[in-house]
Amino acid sequence: MVARLSLTADLLRPFRVGRAWESATWKHVRWLDGIVGTAARLAGWSVTTTSWDRGLVRDHNYFHTPDLFEAAGLPLSIEGWGRFLSLRTVPIEISEALAAPFHGTIVVGYELPELLCRIFDEAGIAVIDLILYPVRFLDDVVFAARTNRAAIHRLLLHHMLDPREFVVRAGFVRSKASFMRPLGLTPGTTVILGQVPDDRSVLDTSTGRFTHLGDHLPALIDLCTRSAATLFKPHPYDPPDSATRKAMTSLRSVTSTDINLYQLLAQPEIETVCALNSSGLIEARLFGKPTIALKEPTVRFGEAAPRAGGGFGDAVPLNAGWYSPQTWEALLAGDEALVSQAPSLTEKDRLRRALNADWGFGHIDRVVVR
Repeated sequence: MVARLSLTADLLRPFRVGRAWESATWKHVRWLDGIVGTAARLAGWSVTTTSWDRGLVRDHNYFHTPDLFEAAGLPLSIEGWGRFLSLRTVPIEISEALAAPFHGTIVVGYELPELLCRIFDEAGIAVIDLILYPVRFLDDVVFAARTNRAAIHRLLLHHMLDPREFVVRAGFVRSKASFMRPLGLTPGTTVILGQVPDDRSVLDTSTGRFTHLGDHLPALIDLCTRSAATLFKPHPYDPPDSATRKAMTSLRSVTSTDINLYQLLAQPEIETVCALNSSGLIEARLFGKPTIALKEPTVRFGEAAPRAGGGFGDAVPLNAGWYSPQTWEALLAGDEALVSQAPSLTEKDRLRRALNADWGFGHIDRVVVR
């Protein structure tokens, strides 16, 4: 087994700071180094980071992303990033530049785009892609992992969470909501969820364009006419003048709401939840709600292994064992038996605190909520 790990994220995504651009994911690479890097070094791995981040020096490969945009003839912008990720054919000099820092290593990535996964896979580079799992009302947030290596996938399966636990937890939230302030909703209400307007999940890679709810107005109008009432819950990062907000405002029968998502999902009056492909749809199904997805999801979660001919398996939702040194020791030794020594019990809010975010869970998790 290769004894070198390389930690990275979406090397291509830019973020505007004033008039300049920087990496949108340098924080994710540093986050990986703090958790995965620490555990892997303790297990005997040599660990490096690769990102567009001049702040890192030790064991770091600096990657100057603007050069790739220039080589691709694309503007360094969110729109250019969307077009970059939508490239059907990547010029050989670009794919080689993206793969070069990672030869001879196992890549551990934070939510890598499909373009990078494809380039790494075609270059023969083993990858473990960590993805924030879209169920955020458990004792801690959960990460899933997908890989292009069958042996690594088998190791991941040892840490797979029992999905029944998600349903059990949703039941506890529903029970708590029954003792909270009644919301006075109309039976048969539909909830429509907004999303971040430039998130990779809403990118249409066939056109390089970011989609929004306004692209589906006929379907939404039909849904509203079939619903006793319709609530729109915008994403907190969606600006007031976004295309989604304008489209939803045009629907006179729709009422905007800022009620906590989990409190909403716990209400028996909520009949249906609709979105492009929001993680809220997966959570809604755990609460027993029928859902309508207007766009295909970007990630496949489950337990299917990578195909022998190449490509990635399903993203496996993992217990807390993935960030223990014992797991990375097992990977280094190629010995699945060592995985059983890794602690798997979740410490409440450990990753949630490390991410400095709670996605609205803090509201419903308070011991007493009025």
